[in-house]
Amino acid sequence: MSFAPDAAEAATDALLQAIVKSERVAATFSAVCDGGSLTTWREPGRSLLGPSSSGPITDPVGTRYWAELHRLGEGIFADGGLDALDEANMHVVQMDPRHSDWRAMVLESVWFDIGRAA
Repeated sequence: MSFAPDAAEAATDALLQAIVKSERVAATFSAVCDGGSLTTWREPGRSLLGPSSSGPITDPVGTRYWAELHRLGEGIFADGGLDALDEANMHVVQMDPRHSDWRAMVLESVWFDIGRAA
């Protein structure tokens, strides 16, 4: 599937705004930050670094957001490789300076293995 970079970045921005506005969904994404340390999700809500999550994820909406963010990242990578993905990450983070640190951690976590998996 082909993505226009600007459209994918706008869609990513919109999803991150929705996550910030939804307290319930934001709980799924709170595992991203462990005292400011980046965590890495291999699947929604499961971090390899940082806090451990016990039990299944009980937030299907948050899980759908995670999957959509990952799909958008895969589309950006498919169209432009790692450079495009890194550039999109920087642009999306800068779209909301108030939440830029959180956005950077979320995108790094969700997009970590795209194009880098062995």
